[in-house]
Amino acid sequence: MKRILCLLLTALTACGSRAPRTATPIPPAVPVVTTERDSTLAGDILTQLKQSRSGDAGEDMVQVALKLVGTPYVASTLERGQKEQLRVSLTETDCILFVETCFNLVEAVRIYGAEADFAGFADLVRQSRYRDGKVERYSDRIHYTTEWIRNGEARGLLEDMTMAFGGMAADRPINFMSTHKGSYRQLAGAPEDTTAARDLALIAAVEKRLSETPQSWIPTRKIPGMEQEIRSGDILCFMSGVPGLDIAHVGIAYVHDGRAGFIHASSGGGKVMVDPRTIAEYAAAKKNCPGIKVVRVR
Repeated sequence: MKRILCLLLTALTACGSRAPRTATPIPPAVPVVTTERDSTLAGDILTQLKQSRSGDAGEDMVQVALKLVGTPYVASTLERGQKEQLRVSLTETDCILFVETCFNLVEAVRIYGAEADFAGFADLVRQSRYRDGKVERYSDRIHYTTEWIRNGEARGLLEDMTMAFGGMAADRPINFMSTHKGSYRQLAGAPEDTTAARDLALIAAVEKRLSETPQSWIPTRKIPGMEQEIRSGDILCFMSGVPGLDIAHVGIAYVHDGRAGFIHASSGGGKVMVDPRTIAEYAAAKKNCPGIKVVRVR
């Protein structure tokens, strides 16, 4: 049964050795909407990771991802409820939440070591999911994967390898949310609904800022020639061909048996799975996928 865990995360910063490298200020109390199953599973994975971590962030990403194989795919898990809240779920997920969860579980152990726990993990989710760590409005949430990546780079946690791997860059405006507000419950009421109108304006401003920097990607036709550059644990972003949308799907690279494959929360498969195709095969099979971005956990 779902319950709200009001976690007083201020205590996490009491010890300087436990402070995140680029932590944002932690409010006096951050309510976390989760379930006992989710918090228990997170605790179990953290315990196992403390005991078996490789010291390589990519390998640890794969280790966590494999523990979540079979988790049901459920869309729009963050859209529940009438107000914006920090929601943490490991027992059901979509593609970006799966990657976000793996990343923050690994980061929790890297930062907090033996003291890593659910509270620390949840606070790292807050920092990576919300702009400036603020959880108040729908527009505070980082909705575009492009911004999520750039936020991680600014914090020194991620490195976009796309151009180094032979990618190309071009102006591709990002504006899908503001031009399709009717697809989003929190925005559909604009301009009559003043809350929706304000969120829409703030999201449009974010889109404008994101669009000022060209997007980069490795064209699908070039993926077979660069797959050897991809490491296990790299974050794979499959670009969208839909006007105004940046990235359609994400997963975690899994290089094994001489094949560059990946693990992802698949809407078609209905669960987290090790995809039977290589990265190149998957991208080629998608009619509207111009290519991929490769982002490395630092």
